[in-house]
Amino acid sequence: MRNGIKYFLLIVVVSIISTAAFQYYQNFTSARAYNNFLDSSGLISALHYEASDEFKNVLDFSEISREEFENKLNKIVSNSKEAYEIINNTESSLTLKEKELLSLATSYWLQGLELFEVSIITLIDNPNSEKIQQSIAQSISDLSIGDRSYSEFLFLIKQNAIMEGIFLPVLYDIEYVGLEDNSFRFADLLVEKAKSSTGGLFLVRNLAISGAEFKPAPIAITEEEYSVLLNDKTELQIVLTNEGNVAAYDVVILILVTDEYGETIYEEQSKINSIGPQESRIFYSDAINIEPGVLHEWFIKLEEVEKEENLNDNLFSVFGFIPPEG
Repeated sequence: MRNGIKYFLLIVVVSIISTAAFQYYQNFTSARAYNNFLDSSGLISALHYEASDEFKNVLDFSEISREEFENKLNKIVSNSKEAYEIINNTESSLTLKEKELLSLATSYWLQGLELFEVSIITLIDNPNSEKIQQSIAQSISDLSIGDRSYSEFLFLIKQNAIMEGIFLPVLYDIEYVGLEDNSFRFADLLVEKAKSSTGGLFLVRNLAISGAEFKPAPIAITEEEYSVLLNDKTELQIVLTNEGNVAAYDVVILILVTDEYGETIYEEQSKINSIGPQESRIFYSDAINIEPGVLHEWFIKLEEVEKEENLNDNLFSVFGFIPPEG
């Protein structure tokens, strides 16, 4: 009987110790998971704080080049993707309202930023795109949901920290667009602002003939601006300029030389592989002989590139003659 009581007491003691140990392990595991969540929250907050600050600069559409604009957007989206991966890799067994809200915020922020990037680049490349405002409005709406979710997360986690005496990492106040109640109006304003930007965001395709000079150099220029040439083979040095912000490839140049009677005495067509944005290239025509005492015109034409608007500077002409013999 006495042995039975001892055995029973031993079982009770072991059970109590096991329960306490299990409870301790659970508490330890939960505390570790929560601390890891806090660390992740701090990283996510820092990433989105940087991204949201840069996003405000992007929305300004100030004096900024196309390359800088795209680099800023890429960095913003990259930060958001990194934050999204961090929250998805946190302890899956951790079920907290705070985690749910932060996960919601990172998801909607990423969704909104990716859609905004695609939409705004589409707008820049095709200013007359249909329904682009609708796409931008949806991105603004997603960002607003993310802002609201993060605001609720911040309020809740700070409230719980005060009640339970938990030390929190640095958690920033973050707002991409705020609690926007009219995303379509916001989108309309953004589209108007983007279109009025003078910083070179929109694709500009414009080739120009900047000038042309005879080689050898003329010995004189008449009042009519005709070049008086040496009695030698004459070539033309032509300056071609890409005044746009998009590289031009396979640029075709046509040169036609006619005399004062309207007869074509020479024709040339050549192709330039590429001319970069704001770059100038020198092109030399073939050297030809012309008849002395007869006025000749060198007519130059650059074939237009796709969607080139200003074609007036694609044409150029110069006149020259060799004085008559004797």
